[in-house]
Amino acid sequence: MEILLGEGELAGEPVLRIRDLRVGTADGDIVRGVDLEIARGQIVGLVGESGCGKTTLGLAIAGLLGTSRRVLGGSIAFEGETIVDAGTDRTRPLRGGRIGFVPQDPFGALDPLRHVGPQLARPLRLHRGMSEEAALDRISELLVAVRMGDPRAILRKYPHELSGGQLQRAVIASALSTEPTLLIADEPTSALDVIVQAQVLQTFLELVREVGAAVILVTHDIGVVAETTTRLATMYAGKIVEFGPTRDLLTTPRHPYLGALLASLPRLDEDHERLFAIPGRPPQLPGLLWPCAFAPRCPFATRICTEQEPEADPQHEHGYACHHPLDETARAKVRA
Repeated sequence: MEILLGEGELAGEPVLRIRDLRVGTADGDIVRGVDLEIARGQIVGLVGESGCGKTTLGLAIAGLLGTSRRVLGGSIAFEGETIVDAGTDRTRPLRGGRIGFVPQDPFGALDPLRHVGPQLARPLRLHRGMSEEAALDRISELLVAVRMGDPRAILRKYPHELSGGQLQRAVIASALSTEPTLLIADEPTSALDVIVQAQVLQTFLELVREVGAAVILVTHDIGVVAETTTRLATMYAGKIVEFGPTRDLLTTPRHPYLGALLASLPRLDEDHERLFAIPGRPPQLPGLLWPCAFAPRCPFATRICTEQEPEADPQHEHGYACHHPLDETARAKVRA
């Protein structure tokens, strides 16, 4: 199943093509057969509960899985060339230059024993051949762009001397400094307060559009997705269960899981004493799953959900892997 997440008018070879990707440990799969394509200039949101495989997918694309997880099957192609499969990892010369990565934990991304400046400037020196002074000048410009005052003073500090929000913005600046073709951003504004988040997101989008990068935005924040993306993919238990234009998915979700996620958000136009919560817990990966992994938590599940795995139609603009897709009546039932 191949899911196209780029705009139809963007012709040519996709920047990123993932085919039947499986990532896991010796105990089993965490990412269970993901297919997608992303065109240059697209900002695609990837949403789902914690533990659904979003971060693992992003790390696989960037070649940062580490030693405990590995690619078990399928492939990842970047600009037409396979860079990752079960026996291949060609991401190293691309990472930090043509493929940028904004980690979820900015503290873990930096060496605590070294000043921030040289670490942020390293991609420019390594991939663009800049002198240290020129690289620091460029990083300083980007730090100002992401609303950080006195950038030279910031660059002279150690990581522990900066707040989580400052570190997050610094890492964003560094990832964008090389003008990457593809950027994977894993919860890039999670450490920021609401006001700063809005400012940084605006600047982030402006910088991304300037360089024309394709972006995978991994997040659990539906508000961020609504503000920043045009396409959306919803993951559950290691698979993409619904995909399509962001507006369509947020207004008329077809998969019961996305419908339940949206129903759990607070709304100003509704008066509820308690917020809706999805019953049960998401499955632990790797682990044993029903053919439809969401069936144990789904109010619409029937026998077929326990016997046959649903598949999304890749030809649809708005696709969903569900035997009982939501209609308006069902969406109202989920929200009730």
